[in-house]
Amino acid sequence: MATFIQMPTVPYNKMYQRPQQIMRNLSERGHTVYYRDDLKGDYFIKINKSLYEVGTDYKIKAEKLKRPVILWCSSPEQVIRIKEMDYDYIVYDIVDDYSHEFKVWNVYVEDMLKAADIVFTASDRLYQKFFQRHGKVYLVKNGVDTDNFSLDKNKIPRDIPRRRRIVGYVGALATWVDWDLVRYISDSNYDFVFIGAKYGDVNVNLNNNIYFLGERKYEELPYYISNFNCCIIPFKVNEMTNSCNPIKLYEYMSLGKPVVSTAIEEAVKVKNNCYISRGNDDFIENIVKSIEEDNEDLVISRRNFALNNSWDKRVSFIIEKLKLNNIL
Repeated sequence: MATFIQMPTVPYNKMYQRPQQIMRNLSERGHTVYYRDDLKGDYFIKINKSLYEVGTDYKIKAEKLKRPVILWCSSPEQVIRIKEMDYDYIVYDIVDDYSHEFKVWNVYVEDMLKAADIVFTASDRLYQKFFQRHGKVYLVKNGVDTDNFSLDKNKIPRDIPRRRRIVGYVGALATWVDWDLVRYISDSNYDFVFIGAKYGDVNVNLNNNIYFLGERKYEELPYYISNFNCCIIPFKVNEMTNSCNPIKLYEYMSLGKPVVSTAIEEAVKVKNNCYISRGNDDFIENIVKSIEEDNEDLVISRRNFALNNSWDKRVSFIIEKLKLNNIL
């Protein structure tokens, strides 16, 4: 067994995403995992018997670690901190394209690639962009925790509106969301529920049938999604969003929900299980279709898609490639 150290990133219990999922899964397989929050402090929190959440000032005692020690870097600017660590290998996990909102990270990418022993990418476009820039690049898309996003989690949260059918979104309320599109589609006879934290300069003062409920615990999210009649991914379409692989796509489908998305590449790849919209009118028409559909075969198809894309399968693939390259 090895020691994995997640380099400082979004705190463990905030926006539970790819780093948390991979690190937790590794710990459940018996590896020791230190998850470093990007918050000052020397705190130490035991998540399970092998997973520890620590602040950036916490001193991990290298002499007590199981070898090999593998640093997991999920953004390129983490390269400036690797010299602080005693390690054997570096994994560079490329989650986003470094353009638009993330272009500030571009200056670190080449140094990160040089430091990395192995590279994983979260989408096809990212793989195509990086596979010739490093000798060991593998595609590992996002996935879903099918135990958490299970069909039995269907109670109605107290703060969810009950007047009309609900179009729902779970994720960051960020600048890559097409808020003009949101404003357009909300001029309809549905209630729109948004769950997530606000990031960047985002004006969320929209129509009065839009409910911004803020952040919710990871374990609570399935209860909200279960009560959505339709789930949406209203992203702008550009280089950055075409390179993303939305985790919400898998989580929505794990609950059998119809998904309406703009034509970002990773959604288009699963168009048999997703309503793809190429304009504002198309998006609202697809919302209507998805809410009116009554097709159990589609529900089963979405659920099967999610089961075939679990985080457990993703981490099994990661371990296979780490072993292939003599890192584990």
